[in-house]
Amino acid sequence: MASFMHASVSILLLSTLTSAMRGDYSPTQDICNPNDGFGIYCPTTCGVADYLQRYVPDMDRELDQMEQDLEAIANITRGAQDKVVYLKDSETQAQKQAPDTYIKKSTSMLDDILRFEKSILAQEDQIYQLQSILQANEKRITDLKQMSQQLDQMCKEPCKDTVEIQTVTGKDCQDIANKGAKVSGLYYVKPARAPEAFLVYCEIDSFGRGWTVLQRRRDGSVDFNKNWIQYKEGFGYLSPDDRTEFWLGNEKMHLLSVQSSVPYVLRIEMVDWEGNKKVKGMV
Repeated sequence: MASFMHASVSILLLSTLTSAMRGDYSPTQDICNPNDGFGIYCPTTCGVADYLQRYVPDMDRELDQMEQDLEAIANITRGAQDKVVYLKDSETQAQKQAPDTYIKKSTSMLDDILRFEKSILAQEDQIYQLQSILQANEKRITDLKQMSQQLDQMCKEPCKDTVEIQTVTGKDCQDIANKGAKVSGLYYVKPARAPEAFLVYCEIDSFGRGWTVLQRRRDGSVDFNKNWIQYKEGFGYLSPDDRTEFWLGNEKMHLLSVQSSVPYVLRIEMVDWEGNKKVKGMV
């Protein structure tokens, strides 16, 4: 800055001296000049001093302004340099951190991809299972439709009772035998105090005696561990070939046993696993 100021002053002074050498400078009003011809061809000390007194203040102001402008430019330059340094440091730091960041992002993306693949495989397996269930249900529906068609066809024909029930009825099985029945099987009986007839199995022997079977145990197919109401009403199944287990019922036994003054005979038949048979009768 100082050398610049000296260069400016030298240029101005040289121009002034040049003008004075050409005779452009007029010192007639200068108090240092004793006569009109003083300093015409060569500027005197007084002329130079007067010039400096008149123009140096403007030069100082311009130089101050120039110094301020240069200071501003220097500040801007320093700011730009600081910015460049910051950017370089940021770039260097980013370059250092970039691999780790990319590795972390890549690892995270791979984890997401693996998780999505597992989810897709699980969903595909679930879809496969659902398809298997759907196919099984479709087959079952087809079978049910065929069964329904068969049942519809069967229902179009008159229903036939496959259980053979004898036509003879009476107060009990002995009454039925007295009426000429000779075949053991299912019969309807209606004791004197019974509100309606009910089904029993009558065993008719060769002597013409009719036995009303109260209980039949064969293979344990029926659970006899029942409550009082079930024993009262009866349970199990009656069959015309006498192959099923049952208990006739306490109420029906009572109706059979109290309808006549003639005592009934209770006969108990027991057979073991080897086929040995025991019979016990009591009045």
